[in-house]
Amino acid sequence: MMKSNMMRTAFLATAAMLFACNQLPYELTPQEEAQLAKLEDKMDALKDRQPAEPQGYERESYEYFVTHHGYPTCMLMYRNDKLMDSATHTNSKIYICLSQQRGRLYVDGTIAADWPVSTGVPGRATATGTFSILEKKKHHKSGRFGVITNSAGKVVVGSADSRRHSVPRGGRWVGSAMNNWMRLTDYGMGMHTGHVVEGKRLSHGCIRMPDNVASPIFEFVKVGYKVTVTEGLEDCYPCRSVLDSGREYNAWVREKKVIENEMKDVHKTAKDRAEGKPLADAAE
Repeated sequence: MMKSNMMRTAFLATAAMLFACNQLPYELTPQEEAQLAKLEDKMDALKDRQPAEPQGYERESYEYFVTHHGYPTCMLMYRNDKLMDSATHTNSKIYICLSQQRGRLYVDGTIAADWPVSTGVPGRATATGTFSILEKKKHHKSGRFGVITNSAGKVVVGSADSRRHSVPRGGRWVGSAMNNWMRLTDYGMGMHTGHVVEGKRLSHGCIRMPDNVASPIFEFVKVGYKVTVTEGLEDCYPCRSVLDSGREYNAWVREKKVIENEMKDVHKTAKDRAEGKPLADAAE
């Protein structure tokens, strides 16, 4: 506890000094200082119980990737360039794992890429099974989900469903952007560029991917290419035991990241306040 108090005092003193010297562009309230002090204590306690880091894996290997970084709940992408360059439509397969919220590309049975996705929320769950890409469209907009504006161009329905909401006189329907659209079903499920949050199901049923993943996949696949969606790990997944060996360390990394993000949020709130931004913006 003495160590924690010393670290907290030093942290707050440094922040106060920086602000006094006009090097810190914002000032913390007493409540924010107290909140940061608690988070510092939590971080100290977490570091005291850091588990052993998994050993024996080369840093560039897939095994290292899945035993570190808080996997599978991370925004990082694994990529084996040599395998990616050798991928064809006959030697590769794409799998989407819903429980992990990860997508994977296999080339000759070996994982060439592993990336985060955000799929359908409960009630609009992404369907499982093996699908063929039915259509590709580089720039696509949803016909069902989007926003509705009035005649002045102001958004009046921010999360609109064309089956439930009507466009006012003089207004306009603006479909949600779904670039790198790869249709998998006739009823509108597909893969595309979209907002992804690590480990979160966010969509109306589609498979969202970061643009730096969706773009090269869009260029690579052709109509007819097979994509398999599974709830759990795909049967061919080769690293089940490796996942188990990294489970404790990954859980620790995720907990550490939560505390770090909470610290960042405190500073962001103070910074936004100093810049005159509305509190709602700071909370988003």
